[in-house]
Amino acid sequence: MPALSVQPLVENAVKHGICGKEDGGTLVLSTREKEDCFEIIVEDDGVGFDVDSLPNDGEKHLGVHNVQSRLEAMMGGSLNIISTPGIGTTAIIRVPKEGSK
Repeated sequence: MPALSVQPLVENAVKHGICGKEDGGTLVLSTREKEDCFEIIVEDDGVGFDVDSLPNDGEKHLGVHNVQSRLEAMMGGSLNIISTPGIGTTAIIRVPKEGSK
């Protein structure tokens, strides 16, 4: 795994997801092995967001883009973000197994 691949996703889940809820929330970090890849999943039950629109808050928001770029370039991996406003967010890193790129 490229350095700093999981940390920005966990940080975003806490900072933008869970801390956005008045009563806090839950973050779950899990892994699983599939036939052709390994998955690392970061899930929160925070505020969620619309994945099709970028926040207009004056920040650059490069963390997720950098993770996607490094995973693809260094390992042929991918990052998929699924989020629903008011429900939460799931980030899934997929790393292909050796020989299945």
